[in-house]
Amino acid sequence: MNVSIKHIEPTKKLFMANKNRTKGFNAERQYRNEFVELGYEYCVTSRYGSRQHDDCGIDLINLPFNVQIKAGYARGLNYSKVLRNVKEMVSINFPDDAKEHSNPTFIIHKKDVGKGRKTTEFDELVVMTKEDFLKLIT
Repeated sequence: MNVSIKHIEPTKKLFMANKNRTKGFNAERQYRNEFVELGYEYCVTSRYGSRQHDDCGIDLINLPFNVQIKAGYARGLNYSKVLRNVKEMVSINFPDDAKEHSNPTFIIHKKDVGKGRKTTEFDELVVMTKEDFLKLIT
């Protein structure tokens, strides 16, 4: 019996998905390390620490705020929708008295700079609602 196994070439879309996934994971680890250096020694990625937080779109836990990390160029990224989604998922997945409801929520977006261009302060953004900003500064 002759059985031939065809080699299936990965599609460009699959390759890009893996590349973007890796880029996101690397950004999560980078910002986790930065928060640890700032004194939040128990900060971990939600992939490591809590599936429940990860399902809500919260990427870093053991912080006094909810953080969503974005990395790379995201075509059509709507910050309002991302923030709204995190808030909705928290209301679904956590009891009403959980601290996640009162924590300010923000997005850290590390943009791609491209080859031949130096990173500037404008390539890493923090986005949050005005209400959460006021919570954070008071």
